[in-house]
Parts: sequence; C-alpha cells; structure tokens
Amino acid sequence: MGRAAISLSKLADTTREELPSTMAAIRLSGMEISDLTLELNDLSQEIAEGVSKSTQTVQAAGAGIRQIGTLAQQQTMSMIQERASLPIISLQPAVVGAAKKTTRAVGQATRIFMNIISPKDSEKVNEEEVEIDRVEL
Repeated sequence: MGRAAISLSKLADTTREELPSTMAAIRLSGMEISDLTLELNDLSQEIAEGVSKSTQTVQAAGAGIRQIGTLAQQQTMSMIQERASLPIISLQPAVVGAAKKTTRAVGQATRIFMNIISPKDSEKVNEEEVEIDRVEL
C-alpha cells in the first residue's frame, strides 16, 4: 500500500507539472486549426467567385459571337438583295459598296465584341476603325 501511495503521489506531481503546459498546447493547436479552417473557407469563396466570373465572361463572349454572326448575316443578305437587281454595267461600284458595307459590319461587330469583353479597350478599336475608314475612302 505504501508503494502504491508513493506511486500515486509521484503521478499526481507529474500530472500537476505537465498538465497545464499540455492543455495550453492543445488550446493553441485548436486555435491554429480554427484559423486554418477560416482561411480555407475564405480561399474557397474566392475560388468560387473566380469561377463564377469566368463563367460570366465566357457566356458574354458567346453572346457577342452570336451577335456578330447575326449582324454579319443580316448585312450580307441585305447587300446581296440590294445588288441582285443591278444591271451588269454597275457591277464595279456594287463591289466597292459591298466592300465598304462589309468593312462597316465587321467594325460594328468588333466594337460590340470588344465592349462585351473589355469596355476600356473599345476606344482603341474605334480609333483604329476611323483610320481604316479614312484609308478606304
């Protein structure tokens, strides 16, 4: 019994000495795990926002491409219908006019597409288009 009492006393002393530092380490580990969990949650939200914005950009680009296709088709059909009834003699001016209309249609489609993708860059496209129109005239 005496040996058991001495062993129990030593165990109690060791527990008294080691338990506070062990508990502090456990608390610190818990706080670090909690901080890490919050950081992972924030990172997850940022990734989700990035994916959402990328999806919106891809959808906007797709819509812009569809608009460009529709505009080009309308301009081409309009041009063909206008030119279908012209006599053969005026064929050369018709080709020049068709080229100008096609250039304008492509310029408009480019502006629409650039405005969808990046509104800041649309001013540059407008300046380039003006220079192209001046050269063609």
